[in-house]
Amino acid sequence: MGMAWAGSSADRVKRVAAELLRAQRADGGWAQRASLGVVLRALCESWQLKAGDAAYRKGADYLLRTQLEDGSWYVRSRAMKLQPYFQSGFPHDHDQWISYSATADAVTALAGDGM
Repeated sequence: MGMAWAGSSADRVKRVAAELLRAQRADGGWAQRASLGVVLRALCESWQLKAGDAAYRKGADYLLRTQLEDGSWYVRSRAMKLQPYFQSGFPHDHDQWISYSATADAVTALAGDGM
């Protein structure tokens, strides 16, 4: 995503996108964190994947299967607890901030190509 935003060459973006597509797991997700939609979002925002592509459909199906009933995606935080905790109203208590970010990426990815 950053490469596309920064104006990297189309060939370089395509090469990196191809590597990401090869890393897609059989279940449709990617390895960094199972519930994050950031890779699918990055592929769409860099125009390397369209909503009609098989890899997109597989990734979207994965996200829809892992979405929780409240509409969010849960990600356990790996960050040290340095700041005082407060409830924002988003689900998942102490993991709400990373879960909020993951949910935003997943929803953006599900919006399809051409965002």
